[in-house]
Amino acid sequence: MKFGKKAAHGGAKRSIVLVVSVLVLLLAVAGGTLAWLTANTGPVVNTFTPAHVTCEVVEKFDGTTKSDVKVKNAGDIPAYIRAYIIVTWKDSDGNVYGQLPVANADYTMEMAQNTGWVTGSDGYYYYTDAVDSKGKTGVLIKSCTEITGKAPVGCNLSVEIMAEAIQSVPDKAVHEAWPVVTANSGKLTVTTGN
Repeated sequence: MKFGKKAAHGGAKRSIVLVVSVLVLLLAVAGGTLAWLTANTGPVVNTFTPAHVTCEVVEKFDGTTKSDVKVKNAGDIPAYIRAYIIVTWKDSDGNVYGQLPVANADYTMEMAQNTGWVTGSDGYYYYTDAVDSKGKTGVLIKSCTEITGKAPVGCNLSVEIMAEAIQSVPDKAVHEAWPVVTANSGKLTVTTGN
C-alpha cells in the first residue's frame, strides 16, 4: 500500500508540473505575441484640419465709380455673409474728415435689388443664402459715385465695405453671433426695421 500511495502522490506532482509548464508556455507565447505587435505596429496618426472661415470684398472701381460690389467666401466651408457700409470723406493721408457725406447730396449710391441681400435692424446687410466655399454673393452695391464739387478741400469720398463671414452650421451658432438672424438649412431669416 505504501507503494500505491507514493505512486498516486508522484502522479499529482507530475500533473502540477504539467499544468505549470503549460501555463508558462502560454504566457511565453502571449508575451511574445504582444512584443511582436508592439514592435511591428506603427502609430496611428489622426490629422484634423480645422475649417477656415474668411471672406473678401470683390468690386470694380474705375477711379470715380465703385460698382458690382459682392463678397466672396474665401474660406473652405459654406458660410453666411454680412456687410456694413461706411461712407466718409478722407484726405490723402487717410484721415477722416469730421463731417459725414450725405447720400444723394454728396454722392449717389444705387443698391442692387432682388440679389439676396436684406438690411437687418442692426444696420448690417445680410446675404440670406449660405455661400459655398470660393462662391460669391449677389451684387450688394450696383454703383456708387461721388458728386463732383461736393468734397471738402483736400478730401475724397471713401466707401468701405466691412464684410464678415460665419460658418453656416450649426444653425444656432449663427444666431448666437448675429442675434438679428435665425438660420435654417442654409437660409437666413433677418429681423428688419424697428
